[in-house]
Amino acid sequence: MIRQTIVGLFFFMVISTSLSGQIYERYKKLVDTTLTSEYLGFDKNITITVPIEWQRDIHRVFPLIVVFDRQNQRSHNYILNTIDYLTSNEQMPSSIIISVESEQEYRYRETLHKSSGEEGLAPENERFLFDELIPLLENNYCASSFRIFIGHSRYGYFTSSLLFARFNELNGIISISPFFSQKNISLTDSVSTLRDQICNSRRFYRFGIGNDYPADFVKMDSAIRHLNHPLIDAKGFFFKEADHNTTPGLTIGVSLYGIFEEWAKIQSVYLSSEQNEPGIADSLERDILSCYGSRLEFSLGTLNGKGWQFYNDGQYLKAIEAWEILMKSYPGFSEGYLYIIDAAMQLQLDYSEAVRKFNVTLEGSDFYSEKEKVELKQELQNIMK
Repeated sequence: MIRQTIVGLFFFMVISTSLSGQIYERYKKLVDTTLTSEYLGFDKNITITVPIEWQRDIHRVFPLIVVFDRQNQRSHNYILNTIDYLTSNEQMPSSIIISVESEQEYRYRETLHKSSGEEGLAPENERFLFDELIPLLENNYCASSFRIFIGHSRYGYFTSSLLFARFNELNGIISISPFFSQKNISLTDSVSTLRDQICNSRRFYRFGIGNDYPADFVKMDSAIRHLNHPLIDAKGFFFKEADHNTTPGLTIGVSLYGIFEEWAKIQSVYLSSEQNEPGIADSLERDILSCYGSRLEFSLGTLNGKGWQFYNDGQYLKAIEAWEILMKSYPGFSEGYLYIIDAAMQLQLDYSEAVRKFNVTLEGSDFYSEKEKVELKQELQNIMK
């Protein structure tokens, strides 16, 4: 292991040499890492999973999704595969996923507030996440300020509590099989305090409960129905006969879909055949910013599809403009320049700058294997014959 010190944080990195049996369509496991937290006073094991278009020198950021309880492999893998599935089908933006493990000896204390027990480390855990982990991810892994936390059981309770403690620092919380009451704490009673919260974009809260805490579901569901805050999008799901370990699979897909439904709707407008100007992307990006409070890039498939839509209609200038928009969001997708070169040739325009950019980006791109790079270079030669 390589030992580094980053802003008082001891960072141990093990570069992953395989996907450990996990095969994703739109993601790749980057590293398994151990952080020694100054606040918690012990190690936290995490895995960093990134989109296939991610690379260190890329000039863009990605939404951050924190998934707790990495040690529960069945539910953890299902959550990551659901994210991969929705991303692959253009239903949510490419994101950076951080999986955080909780060792059994610490898990109870990590999620216990001191008002419920003096041994509780929930405040220290909160500081670990917001003062140690998140800055590391923003500074070194292109994580954006758009954040979603996903927690199950005790971490369902803990993530729900962050709805109140970190309201303006989290965009979405998905709590699975949470309970809402501990000694001296009632999260359902605290919901009414959210009426006074000020925000300029939506905050999302989703919770799913099975047969373990049905009374808690009724209380929280009633509390959020009476909240009436125009920018708090909260919803619960009750799975009457589902046991504790089934709720992650039942909750995660519908929750992520609900959070990113508006994003998918807005980007579909860009791809619509009725929208004939690629420049509409700027207006739609402003709509996304207004809704989510952060820039969430359109998917690679949508941006590329718009270029081909224009190209197939013989609108080569618009195709070039659409692919230039694509390259701003996905600079490692070098073959976009091949499409620009092709469209420019149809119009007998100078394409030398596109050739230069193709060669430069391909050289530094992590998107392609060495074999694929050779094939793309050959494709360039074939186009220019």
